[in-house]
Amino acid sequence: MAETTETDVAQDSPEAVPAPEGHASKSLEQGLARLRLEMLAMGGLVIDQVAGASEAFILGDKARAEQVLAREPQVNGYDVVIDEHSERLLAWHQPLAVDLRLVRAITRAAIDLERAGDEARKVAKIALRIQVPEARRAAEVVAQPVRQMAEIGLAMLRDAVVALDTMNAELADQVRRRDKDIDAEFEAAVRRLTTLMLESADAMPAVLDIVLALKALERIGDHAKNVAEQVVFIVRGIDVRHRHVAAAPGAAH
Repeated sequence: MAETTETDVAQDSPEAVPAPEGHASKSLEQGLARLRLEMLAMGGLVIDQVAGASEAFILGDKARAEQVLAREPQVNGYDVVIDEHSERLLAWHQPLAVDLRLVRAITRAAIDLERAGDEARKVAKIALRIQVPEARRAAEVVAQPVRQMAEIGLAMLRDAVVALDTMNAELADQVRRRDKDIDAEFEAAVRRLTTLMLESADAMPAVLDIVLALKALERIGDHAKNVAEQVVFIVRGIDVRHRHVAAAPGAAH
């Protein structure tokens, strides 16, 4: 995926003057399309960051971890640009309910994507800290659940971004349901680490770092679920945060 900086995106921004009334609708449509493209680009970058950080942790790949850290400013740049463009659309066009929900959802999704990127950065930093043999042996104990957590988290992120782009509430519901799967893998990994600490107190420093990495991966799933909840809000007009997934798609809560 081609790298895009905040400057590159910002240079394409429309001039800061209101559109003539006859072109207001077209200008709003173009602005919304631009926001969606920026969200897709940001989502793709964050997904790549999570994949890279997970690989660095599992394989002990120092170069991959450093690449993730080097690309973190690009994630933050997208967050800033999406926020600026959203505010501009709201100020210029005062969109009606449906479009207003879309702008709000993309803005909030960008916040969650940026935070998922932050969690990937944490995993990458920990991957750099556990390069010594003793720490690598501890990491190998949880390699399987970590791999599962990474796979589930990446699938949740991909589906959440696709659901937001296509306004697919059913796909968003599937993302929300998978959050329990990543939680289960987290608990399985913690049990393995607890056993390891009981067997070897020397493993404690490495185990503490690994638990932090596991928690970061678990939070990535939470952020993907939050994006999915924004899709439900747009399509169904209901806020499902802090509520259980409906038994049937489209059911009221």
